[in-house]
Amino acid sequence: MSLISELKRRNVFRVGIAYVVVAWLLLQISDTLVPALRLPDWFNSGVALLLILGFPIALLFAWAFELTPEGLKKEKDVVRSESVTQVTGRKLDKVIIGLLAVTLGYFVLDKFVFESAPDVAVDEITAGGGAKTVAVLPFVPMSSGDDDEYFADGLTEEILNVLAKLPELQVTARTSSFFFKGQNIPIPEIAEQLNVEHVVEGSIRRDAEQVRITAQLIRAADGFHLWSQHYDRTIDSIFAVQEDIAENIAAALDVVLDDGAREMMRKTGIRDVEAFISYQKGLEAFAAAHANLENITDALAIANEHFDRALQSAPDLVSARILKTDLAGHVVFDIAARFRDEKYAGEGREALAAHQKEADLARQAMPPGNQRDILNLERALFSDDWTAVPARIKKAMQPGKCPALNWINEFIGQYGWAEEIIRKHREALVCDPLGFAAGAFIPVLYIWLEDGDSAIQEIENVKARDAAHSWMDDALYLATLAAGRFDDPVLQTEQPEDGWFRYDRRIPYEALAGDPELAWQLAEEHWSADDADDWSSLIVAAIVGNREIANELAARIDGRPGSSLALSAAVFQCFCGAPFDLEATPNYKARIEEAGFAWPPDKPIDYPTKTW
Repeated sequence: MSLISELKRRNVFRVGIAYVVVAWLLLQISDTLVPALRLPDWFNSGVALLLILGFPIALLFAWAFELTPEGLKKEKDVVRSESVTQVTGRKLDKVIIGLLAVTLGYFVLDKFVFESAPDVAVDEITAGGGAKTVAVLPFVPMSSGDDDEYFADGLTEEILNVLAKLPELQVTARTSSFFFKGQNIPIPEIAEQLNVEHVVEGSIRRDAEQVRITAQLIRAADGFHLWSQHYDRTIDSIFAVQEDIAENIAAALDVVLDDGAREMMRKTGIRDVEAFISYQKGLEAFAAAHANLENITDALAIANEHFDRALQSAPDLVSARILKTDLAGHVVFDIAARFRDEKYAGEGREALAAHQKEADLARQAMPPGNQRDILNLERALFSDDWTAVPARIKKAMQPGKCPALNWINEFIGQYGWAEEIIRKHREALVCDPLGFAAGAFIPVLYIWLEDGDSAIQEIENVKARDAAHSWMDDALYLATLAAGRFDDPVLQTEQPEDGWFRYDRRIPYEALAGDPELAWQLAEEHWSADDADDWSSLIVAAIVGNREIANELAARIDGRPGSSLALSAAVFQCFCGAPFDLEATPNYKARIEEAGFAWPPDKPIDYPTKTW
């Protein structure tokens, strides 16, 4: 008790409390400054380490020294009757109260102002949250100038983006709305597929500097036109037309617009004709690149040229900056996986730096919210330090509105986060029901939940939405294996040329439920092929149970820039637990330990040929 009393008298407890509060505030400030100043990811870890080391020093200092009217003195040199520790203690109390007030204020701002999503249940978001629903279909170009179609698409997306800023509206994302471009499908059928109550459609005729725009808002249930208008304007006034269309649509849907909402609508969008034409060309090239992964980096380079032109006039175009990161990500993956060699020494490391740079630029232009949290996580996963990954996962997996996920599935889906990522994709499906990513990854993530039957059902749901794509065939093949339906005719279908398998998909079937010797023979044929890459060869080696080859290939990948991406994807797409021994990959082992991920991962498909 005498020791405790002495600790109290010397204000050691008060100093400790004040130190902890100040340390917490400094960590929050550091977390904000790292992206703003483009500091390396290890900066936060360094600050945290210094603060941890400083805590016992601060306590020892409070024990050994006393602040007196004459200055700082050693406690042993202060006469007890002249000690002013009680006065200092009262001052420290005021400081602690002030710090706690600042901390509380920061917490309130972070929770209720800067939080990723409004305080709403996930189920409510998934159901649309009760908002009025509307889809803006691509406006039809009625003239045939070189860029008239891109002009029409750009104006459509500008209107869509303005309406999407209104919290009272649930607006279908571009991917799903543009799915119907050029198709003569009745409005009620489109509305049913997009799960919306209202549809906006229109046309544009462009003649030099003159533009005629026709727009109408249609109630899908009965085809009634709630509002329609045509405009004859010059190119210079096109943005005023865009705002007028959006405001009239909002008014027709009984959305009350105050001055703040109108100002927000005026600030939304690219607001430069040539920029949004270039952006539309970039989106077209980006979609074409992902239709065939064989030459994706060359195709993405073309998309980035268009995005760069758009960014010259609209440097804060966040979506273009996010999409630009994909090229560097695929270059990193291709080199790490040995899909190709480096074109020049250091290309892989340079691409990794380019990805971080583009992600930083996007993050600086992006307002606080769930999408920025997702970007922060993805950037951390591409880095050489995963210490911050667990905290960023928790933020990124919070409820949001229409989130877009790219590489995150293959980075963390296999490490216990499959269910949360599925939930994020379902949030995206609310506004983007025909989107590619959600339809592609939800079934595969169900395999990681060891629920092959649900994976198959999800694929059927995608087909029912007429959103099937080339990956669905391979996803169904794997889901059928995971569900144990070995007699299903699906397993006897021919492998598509544009699927995701980079090896003969009969290998997993024969290894699991057919002829293991045939699986081994097919594996040897794969390894001996001139175009065999390290990444797919690693997966094949794990499936057929060749631990030595698997470890050798994993070690090769581990020595290249971006190894964490390639090895994570190998774990994800093998579904076989640990495809290699972690000791064979010291760099990847460091990332796994920094993040605290469990190793080995689960084994949703248990190949008898794989004995480890």
